[in-house]
Parts: sequence; structure tokens; C-alpha cells
Amino acid sequence: MIKSTALAALLVVLVAFLGFQYYITSVPDLAEPISVEESRFIERDNSLLVTLQGHEGRHFTLGLRGDIANAPEETALFFIRNPDLVPYVYWPGLRSNDEKRVLELLEDMMEKEGQDDAISQIYEVLKNRN
Repeated sequence: MIKSTALAALLVVLVAFLGFQYYITSVPDLAEPISVEESRFIERDNSLLVTLQGHEGRHFTLGLRGDIANAPEETALFFIRNPDLVPYVYWPGLRSNDEKRVLELLEDMMEKEGQDDAISQIYEVLKNRN
């Protein structure tokens, strides 16, 4: 009886961790209209950061790290889904499904919201890579 209770508790904990991991590493569905709250270039890290805000006030920070001008194919995409709750930076692999989801989000923004310079730079890099 104790072994089965312990096993059930372990399974619940593992499922909770899997759900949490999925939450912090997935691209959110932001309610439209989506606006660019902040965009900046950090010269020290050679990073371009953009913080998006959905209509409901949810934030999503994404960016590229690396030489965007001279070696865009080598830049690494990163994002933070919910920096207020969990400040976890996720680095999806090159040409991964997560990278394609970010590309789709940016593509929708470019069509509906107009063009921001930082968004269009990130969009062009991801579009050429995928």
C-alpha cells in the first residue's frame, strides 16, 4: 500500500514538472492587438531584445543573440514566456518547431500591426533560416 501511494505521488510530481516545463518553454498565444512594449539592442551581449504585450497585458520577451548583420544564420533565438512568474530564458534549437512558432507569431504581427524595426530584423533572420 505504501509503495503504490509513493508511486502515485511520484507520478503526480513528474506530470506537474512536465506541465510546468511545457508552460515555460512554449510560445504563448497573445491576445490581439499585440504591441511592441520595448525593443533594445544590448551591445555588450550583441543581443536584440523585443518585449511584446498582448491585449490582456501578458508579456513575451524574445530576441536574437549574435552578429545579426554579418552572420545572421549563426544567431541564437531566445525567449522568456513569463518573466514576472519565472525568469527562465529558453533557447530553442535552430530550425526547431519553437523557432517556427515564433516566426509565425512575428509574421502575424507584421501583417496586422505594422512593422517595427527590431521585429522586422528578427523576422527576416528567422524567415531566411527556416
